[in-house]
Amino acid sequence: MFFDSSSVPAPGTITATSVVRFAELVKKTATSATASSRKRKNAARKKLSCVIKEQSRFAKVADLRAVALTLTYGDVADFSPKHISAFLNRVRRTLKRMGFLLPYAWVLECASHLHYHLIVWIPRGYKLDQSKLSRWWPWGSTWVESCRSVKAWGRYMAKFVSITKLPKSARLYGYGGLDDGGRMAVSRAALPRWLLALLPAGHRVCRCPGGGWVDTETAEVHKSPYIWTPRGAMLLSPKSQ
Repeated sequence: MFFDSSSVPAPGTITATSVVRFAELVKKTATSATASSRKRKNAARKKLSCVIKEQSRFAKVADLRAVALTLTYGDVADFSPKHISAFLNRVRRTLKRMGFLLPYAWVLECASHLHYHLIVWIPRGYKLDQSKLSRWWPWGSTWVESCRSVKAWGRYMAKFVSITKLPKSARLYGYGGLDDGGRMAVSRAALPRWLLALLPAGHRVCRCPGGGWVDTETAEVHKSPYIWTPRGAMLLSPKSQ
């Protein structure tokens, strides 16, 4: 992104006060609620898209079909983050007895009512009917339908329009049931492009306490070649890194 030097104090006019003000402006721009929310949404969309893509790949091999679900709370006061885990555990136990795993992904949303949108992959011939769902989800209503377009349902799930309205203890989304290849792909899905260009295939990274990312295979630390400014990101020169 192009950096406009007019946002920096002109030579000869730099004072301690102007430096402090400029630094504060950079900090506010980089950490504002709007920028943070947008960044979180974009990262979540990339990861969720990768999750569904990898689950689709696995489902073809395992002969599973996709089902779209919506689980709605009758009263938002009943919400507990344990409820979605309890529901999925009931489905998982049922499929395990049949010899199948349960790939799944969910997104929590709050429109007129607090609700989960899910995609689950189940064996062909097995049916999630309303009687089962009502027993497994006693906190409100349920909706289920065969997923005719996985991509379209995935895009619908990834709207993330009500991220600021969710309960404080709530997670935005979750997923599970990936194989080793899927977990590797998802772990790299939302990484910045500059980092992917440096990271060897098959390597994972985690956040480094001192800033940057650490390669879990080699312990090498990678730091971003960009800095945030009021005008956006600016690429550091080799001398300044």
